[in-house]
Amino acid sequence: MTRPALSALLLCAALAAGCAGPAAPGTSPRAAAAPGPALLRLPPASLQRELRLQQHITVEYAKHGRTERHELLALLEADAARTRLAAVAGGQVLARLDWDGSELKAVRSPWAPAELQPERILSDLQLSLWPAAAIREALPGGWSLDDTPALRRLRQDHETVAEVRFPDAATTVFTQYRDGYRLTIRTLPSASTQGGDA
Repeated sequence: MTRPALSALLLCAALAAGCAGPAAPGTSPRAAAAPGPALLRLPPASLQRELRLQQHITVEYAKHGRTERHELLALLEADAARTRLAAVAGGQVLARLDWDGSELKAVRSPWAPAELQPERILSDLQLSLWPAAAIREALPGGWSLDDTPALRRLRQDHETVAEVRFPDAATTVFTQYRDGYRLTIRTLPSASTQGGDA
């Protein structure tokens, strides 16, 4: 069973909380040691599969004592050479990312949140999708990953930093405890798998 992709994790999360700073140059493919969650820099080929997905993403976070909720559409394409993603909100493109294993290119709309960090988007995407062995190899000292078919848990020492749950084949729930947001990602059927009229 293929886990659904979390293609716009930090595009959504940028709406939820301030993001950690970018990784220092030369950290690829290792994770950057940072005060926030570890930043992964895994080569696209280490995904070991191809993806082409469209997803509906709901982000929830607390703000001034209330739960805020935002929704967007994400499009992800990943293969051995590149990882590309686009996020659309309000009918307009919020951001586009392109990662080739050595350079991360990002284009943001002028109205995209200032806190948006492409490095964190890529890192959370890889935490949810890449093979556990590749993630573990890239984590800095003191970090660990627990992995089962239904759950991934990223820890720093004994603290759970992030959790990724896979309740079914089309749904992923990503909780970032340090930054205080939760994403519910539903992978939409592709046009080729939908029945009925086009």
